[in-house]
Amino acid sequence: MPSILSQREIDALLSALPVDEPATSAAGGDSVRVGKPVKTYDFRHPSKFSRDQIRTLEFLHETFARRLQTALSAYLRTVVQINLLEVVQGVYDEYVRQVPNPAVLYPISMDPLPGRAALELHTNIVFIIVDRLLGGLGKGLSRGRELTDVEQTLLETVVWEVLSALKESWANIAALQPRLGDVAFTPQFMQIALSSETVLTITFEVRILDGAGTMRICIPESVLEPVMSQVTAQAFYAGSRRILSSGQSYDLRKNLDRVTVPVVGKLGETDVTIEDLLTMRVGDIIPLERRSKDEIEVLVAGMTKFLARPGVLGRHNALRITAAIPLDVEEEIGAEPR
Repeated sequence: MPSILSQREIDALLSALPVDEPATSAAGGDSVRVGKPVKTYDFRHPSKFSRDQIRTLEFLHETFARRLQTALSAYLRTVVQINLLEVVQGVYDEYVRQVPNPAVLYPISMDPLPGRAALELHTNIVFIIVDRLLGGLGKGLSRGRELTDVEQTLLETVVWEVLSALKESWANIAALQPRLGDVAFTPQFMQIALSSETVLTITFEVRILDGAGTMRICIPESVLEPVMSQVTAQAFYAGSRRILSSGQSYDLRKNLDRVTVPVVGKLGETDVTIEDLLTMRVGDIIPLERRSKDEIEVLVAGMTKFLARPGVLGRHNALRITAAIPLDVEEEIGAEPR
């Protein structure tokens, strides 16, 4: 007849069992330790991006924030501050639930990458921007609402500045040609991914005058998949040192050619006492420490760059360049007290 163990006897047997003892495999090979720590894995929140990729994307969008901050400050003629808050991965359904109602949402085609991303603007900063574009002081609204047709047209000019900064910041990873879709005010009218798809959400804080709000960019994992191998610190910094293409060099040269710099011919200099200066009258002559046959210095943006002889061209005074100042001599001239 089988005997029944009491609870005390069961506890005694369990306490006598070895803890964390190595167990040998059936093949007599490696041993496996009992009680090995187990790493949890959330199937609803899979990690599609490595820590290095997340960090690289943080660097990339910090550059984007700086570029956009400069562009909007000039465009709105006021101080704009944009700071990257976080780069997180999650699922699209969670992102949708976090979008306030109403919000200003733009789908963005990320050509040549597949699919679309989403640009989300908080209504508080949206109406500050609109007010500035209409000539106001930059006052927001106490309660958000949907934009009128005129307000949408005004805001799109600013959103194109966002896309331009995004294109420049991503140049080391991919040659993006982003295109703007129709504005939406709820995420249900802008489905860019499946509810369970992994997305990357980049959040920025935007400060304009006394107002502040958030701007978020949501990029599905399927959009980034073709360039995932390039989203590394090594590829990012290697791309930043690449040689400019012929088209980029042409555009850069064309923009530089339009820059104006002051050019001044320095006839000479001398020291004058205060007494002489106070007694000076029309017709008085100030002798310069230079002979009339000597060449004069030509200053470009305050630095001596050439030697020249003065003359006349038609009805205008002119300078004929006779020599260029070497760089080492130029530095010595620039170092002298004037």
